[in-house]
Amino acid sequence: MLIVLPAFLLGACGTSKKLEQSNKDLAQQKEINAQQTQKINTLESDNKQLKEENVKYSKEAEDCRIAKEAIQKNLESMNNAISEGGAALEQIFEKMDTTRENFADAGVEVSYENGLIHISLHDQLMFKSGSSTIGVDGKNALAIVAQEFNKYPNITMYVIGNTDNKKVKAGSGYKDNWSLSTERANSIVRVLRDEYAVDPARIVSGGRSWYKPVGDNLTEEGRAQNRRTEIVINPNLERLWETSVKK
Repeated sequence: MLIVLPAFLLGACGTSKKLEQSNKDLAQQKEINAQQTQKINTLESDNKQLKEENVKYSKEAEDCRIAKEAIQKNLESMNNAISEGGAALEQIFEKMDTTRENFADAGVEVSYENGLIHISLHDQLMFKSGSSTIGVDGKNALAIVAQEFNKYPNITMYVIGNTDNKKVKAGSGYKDNWSLSTERANSIVRVLRDEYAVDPARIVSGGRSWYKPVGDNLTEEGRAQNRRTEIVINPNLERLWETSVKK
């Protein structure tokens, strides 16, 4: 028995150590499993978020595609409208051969530039010095303008007054060249409206004072060139606006 007991005790100690090691291994494995489970949960969460973002970005991409197609369609419509308007003005200018002779006889310059019709009315023809009252010759010239303009209901007219750089005379009733150039344009618009039945909704008037010279304001000849009223015939810009806001 004395011999067997020590052997038993040695065997028991060996089993205890194995059990302890097994428990340590099990605890370590549990820790590894817990870490792996946490990683899996994180990956699943990330994957879910990526799927949600993918759905979101897919929708945004589709919205962008639809918006791009709408913009492209509007641009095409606007370009077509601009092209049609430019072609129409060129055709109008070509049809004005006989009328252009009448313009020239009346002292009015007409040209086709950058897709627009430009009509230049010189000061000597239209107004007395420092005045916005239109004389007989000026009204006769405007009659020719109105006659052509009224033939084409789909165009608009900009009437723009210009002066030289000389200050307006005291007591003239005009504060400065801004007011003089603007009132001269307004006077032309009133004659077109009241005497030649031009639709005022198709006319815009304004003044540039002496800030758009075509001649040298240091010479009398240049100042005479600068004292003028310009009429610019355009396509109907309202049509372009209506085209641009279509959905």
